[in-house]
Amino acid sequence: MTPFDVAVGLDEAAMSQAMAAVYRELYPRVFTGSQRVEKAGLEFVVSWDVKAPPTVVLGSPPDGRHLLARHLRTHLEPPSGLTVEQLIDAYAATLAHTTFQVVANEMTMSIEGGGEHATVPVKVVLYVQIDSFGAHMTLRPLKATGTTGNPTDDWFLNNIILPEAVKVAKEMLPGIDLPPLTFAGVGLTPPAADVTPRHVVALAALSGRPVPTPPYPENWPQSPFFAVLSDDAKLAIGRAGVRSMVGKPFGESGSVDIGIGTAQYAATARIASIDVGLAGRGAPQFTFSAAITGNVRAGITIGCTTFGVNYTLYAAPPPTGTIGLELSGTRVSARTQHVNTFVLLISPDGSPIEWLLSALTVPLLQAVTAVFSPLITMAFEGLVFPVTVLPSVFIDTSGVRLAVTPTDVHFATFAGLTSIEGTARITGG
Repeated sequence: MTPFDVAVGLDEAAMSQAMAAVYRELYPRVFTGSQRVEKAGLEFVVSWDVKAPPTVVLGSPPDGRHLLARHLRTHLEPPSGLTVEQLIDAYAATLAHTTFQVVANEMTMSIEGGGEHATVPVKVVLYVQIDSFGAHMTLRPLKATGTTGNPTDDWFLNNIILPEAVKVAKEMLPGIDLPPLTFAGVGLTPPAADVTPRHVVALAALSGRPVPTPPYPENWPQSPFFAVLSDDAKLAIGRAGVRSMVGKPFGESGSVDIGIGTAQYAATARIASIDVGLAGRGAPQFTFSAAITGNVRAGITIGCTTFGVNYTLYAAPPPTGTIGLELSGTRVSARTQHVNTFVLLISPDGSPIEWLLSALTVPLLQAVTAVFSPLITMAFEGLVFPVTVLPSVFIDTSGVRLAVTPTDVHFATFAGLTSIEGTARITGG
């Protein structure tokens, strides 16, 4: 397994809601139909009617390998050097975590011909594979199975209804273009898809790392919608967010009375670096520690002589604090929550005259601290940066456009990682 850094999941109830929304828009134009067929020298009209929205069932079917084996033995010849069983094993491993079912439980099939008419209930199960390439995900119908409860009707089911179900599904099931996942300018790999018993999950790694590969984690949050961030992803977000602070300058000049005269000074400081850490296991927070560097140039004129003294400016302890993630609707941002008290100090450079140094240092430090400490504190307290907008996924099929949007989201902790959890709302796009 290559690790993931961002995982976004949607549960089967939300997917069924999307399927129901499509059904309501398209029925009866798509989910009903009829076809003429000849059997044993007689002509029949076979009609079908899906009377309720199909539901989505996630997880591999219990008889999936048997279905796959039967399908492959019928349709494919193994490449040279491979047996049919080896080919089946390879396909089964590939499809185990990428296949789900669309189930039409409330469906009827009507058969009219030979002077008779009958309507029977049928159940159709469509097996669909999620295939990802780049940011594009394709829903590919693989096979349909069904039951009628009456073996004499199976011929019509197998030869008319099931092929038609696969044909319609290929036309109706959309390709889904996932909006690009970006977090505070942190790039991610294209997503990989995983179908679990409860969720369909898209997993991505930080840009420059391999795309996540199986085996994937078996457990995920139970919420209908979730987004899980690894510690590395959270650190990358924090570092990218504070990057604009590095190099921020501060400057001040003035004069200070040192008893034996008035000293003129000019002082500069800058945020030389910021280190970002994790505030706690799974907490939606970062810690930061910044290095402050600068210099102070002071000069005092006594009589006709001007004495100059240079100082190095630094902070000890350095500015530290906490940055927290915030949610507003689907917008995720980060903001400083707390800045700890820090102390600015100056250290003389060179070999100044001792009596001048002792007279000048304390009042000069007081003057510089009085100006710079509030400016630096305000710079950190005012730090805020956008992280991401939890994206809506748009589904276009047969002239219907739907939007699947995260809603009622909140921060949580999952397996020691930060997660955003909530529900999903299905609306017309």
